[in-house]
Amino acid sequence: MFRGSGYTKSHVTWPSQGQTMTGTISVPDGAGPFPVVIVNHGYIPASRYWIGQDSGIFGDPMASHGFISIAPNYPGYAGSGTLDPAYPAIIAEAVADLDLVSSLQSLPHADTSRVAMMGHSNGGGVSLLVVVVDPRVKALALFAPVSSDMADNARKWWSADGTRSAAPAPDAAPDVYAHISPRNYFSAATPPALLLQGTADQDIPAAWTDATVAALQAARVEASVVWYPGAMHDMVGSDLADADRRAEAWIRQHLG
Repeated sequence: MFRGSGYTKSHVTWPSQGQTMTGTISVPDGAGPFPVVIVNHGYIPASRYWIGQDSGIFGDPMASHGFISIAPNYPGYAGSGTLDPAYPAIIAEAVADLDLVSSLQSLPHADTSRVAMMGHSNGGGVSLLVVVVDPRVKALALFAPVSSDMADNARKWWSADGTRSAAPAPDAAPDVYAHISPRNYFSAATPPALLLQGTADQDIPAAWTDATVAALQAARVEASVVWYPGAMHDMVGSDLADADRRAEAWIRQHLG
């Protein structure tokens, strides 16, 4: 795709559930092996999505600093398989990520013992789903993630957009939402998590983020949140630069 500062960005594919998923991969210059960070982008309607949108502002700085950065295109986006309408989209996105982690062994420059995950908004929810079932991911940095209680997300978004979920209404099926909510599976095995969010975020209530951090800490997970005064859901400028710096430092610390 292009040469960046100290890395090369390319298209990438991997198999998942009998389909071919697509995304981008940014590989640092040199022989490696390099730690890997998977970057999950926020929700963008497929009709308006362009490859690398949202994920590049988090992943490309990591590639400049010695990480292989892989940004999946979600199922149904940019030729990345198809989305099964029988399941909430976020579940399908997490499954594709799980298969991506399994495919990392095919990358000769990747250190598959050092894998981290970053996620913005919906991508934060995808990341939380992945880590409660996959111990291969060792660190998390989440930018204004959606709620770790899927009923919150369903009430705010899914019920108003039938294209994103075939799940029942939350109040009609509390057991269903309990089953797919990562909060209910946090444990001491969940990797350390750093959350970063603006105080003026217009999409993600601060209470959701506080509840996720509290639930992680209650499960004896190392977790904390950094708040950016006046920043909105899509951080920019010095706020974004500082958040990227903190996320990288957190991931470095916990990957070793």
